[in-house]
Amino acid sequence: MCSWSDPGDPVAIGEINGELRHAHLELQSAQRAADRLRVRFTIEDIARHAQQDILRHAHDAALALHTYFSSVQKHIPNPGAIRGQMRCALTEEQVLQAVARVCGYMRAQREKYLPIGQPLDKENMETIRPFFSPTLLAGVKVVQMVGRRFTEPSSCPEARTLGYEGLLEFTHMASVTFEDVLVFNEQMTDRLLFHALVHAVQFRVLGLQRYTELFVRAFLGTRWRFSVPLEGHAFELESKFAADPRKFFSVEDEVRMRATRDRY
Repeated sequence: MCSWSDPGDPVAIGEINGELRHAHLELQSAQRAADRLRVRFTIEDIARHAQQDILRHAHDAALALHTYFSSVQKHIPNPGAIRGQMRCALTEEQVLQAVARVCGYMRAQREKYLPIGQPLDKENMETIRPFFSPTLLAGVKVVQMVGRRFTEPSSCPEARTLGYEGLLEFTHMASVTFEDVLVFNEQMTDRLLFHALVHAVQFRVLGLQRYTELFVRAFLGTRWRFSVPLEGHAFELESKFAADPRKFFSVEDEVRMRATRDRY
C-alpha cells in the first residue's frame, strides 16, 4: 500500500481511476457469474452440494471485497451527494429516450425470433399448466439457442457513457423474454421456463411500453438488473414454484395484484 505527497497529482489520480475501472469490470464479471448461479440453483442446493473449499474461498473473497469498499465509502466526504448524482445522472428526456430505445429493441427482437419459435411441448405443458392461463400457454413460442448464445446489441456511445447499455446485456442470462417469445441461452428446464413465463405474463398485463418504462426506471436507479421489482417478482414466483410444484397458484393473479398496488 502506498500514498503520495501531492493529493492533486493528475498522474496518480489517473492511475487510481484506471485501476478502479479495471476492478469494476472484473467485479461485474464476477457478479454475472454469481447471477447465473442465482438463476439456476437455490441457496439450499448450493449450500448442500457445492464443493466446500471453493464455496468457502468465494465467500471469503466476497466478504473481503465488501469490507474493503465499505471502508473506502466511510472516507467519502459526502456519500449522500454522490448517490444523488447517480440517481440524477440522466434527465427525464434522456430516460424517455432510453425507454424508447429499449422498447424498440424488444419489439424488433420479438419479430426476429417469432418465425423460428416453437410451441410448448406436451411434457412442459403438463408441469406448468396449473400456474398459467391456457391462452398464454397456447400463444407463447420458444427458441432454444443450441450451440450458440444470444448476442448483445452494439450499444451506442451515448448509452455506454450514460450507463444504460447494461439494460441490454443478455449473453450471461439463462433466458430472455420478448413479450410472448422466450429465448433460452441454456438448456430449458421447468424452472427456467417458469421464470420466462412470469415475464410473459408481466408483458401481457402491463403491455410492452409500460413494462419497459418500469424496468428502465428501476434499472437506472441502481444499474443492477436484479434489483428491478419486475425481475425480483419473477425470481420470487419461480422459487415458490420450485419449492413445491404441486402447490398451485395463478401467476396472472399475482402479477395483477402487484400491478394494481403499484409495486412494480
